[in-house]
Amino acid sequence: MAGLDAARLAIEEQLDHLKGQRSIRLYARLKKEAHEMAPDDVEYEVDQLKNTVEELFPKVFRGGFIISLWSVFEACTKDISEYVRREKGIPFGLQELRAGDFLEQTDKFFDRVLAVKAFPDKSVRTKLEALRGFRNALVHHDGATEELPKALRSKTAAEYRSKGLLVYRDLHHQYAVPTAEYAEEALKTVHAFLEQFAETVYVALHPIALEDEA
Repeated sequence: MAGLDAARLAIEEQLDHLKGQRSIRLYARLKKEAHEMAPDDVEYEVDQLKNTVEELFPKVFRGGFIISLWSVFEACTKDISEYVRREKGIPFGLQELRAGDFLEQTDKFFDRVLAVKAFPDKSVRTKLEALRGFRNALVHHDGATEELPKALRSKTAAEYRSKGLLVYRDLHHQYAVPTAEYAEEALKTVHAFLEQFAETVYVALHPIALEDEA
């Protein structure tokens, strides 16, 4: 998780750098060539710059971060479940359970094996469901807003912004781009959950050892 936070910060630094460098290059070129260009062509070049640095780059960089974050969440949760499987000596693991999705699968596994609720805080479960849905929309639909989970779907750009998303439209659809704030908050949610959950599972497996330490 510490590595992901470093990656998140590096992404924001890189986005700022790219925006500055692209702007400098374009305006330096326009300073030399604008007198030979039609006003519409100049406006087109400026719009293309804006689309690239404000839409495309953030979608690729931050969107990629969100996809990686969910992958890490799944991998860490599977690691915890595998630790439980080995400690309990049971013949099946988390992935052998049939469930509607990964979060439900996780809930069922730890409830059956340890009598531990994976998501006792419903607000955390809701945030993770939204993160999963956003990740799926990015992976399978390029972030199209019509494919976002209900918790993130909104009617106006202002409403999307209040949820940490920017929206843009091209010829085919409207799509969502995570803001820096959304990426940071999503990381905090995942980190806090995994840290608390790992401790809860350990206590359920080794209650006597912890009492002795106390």
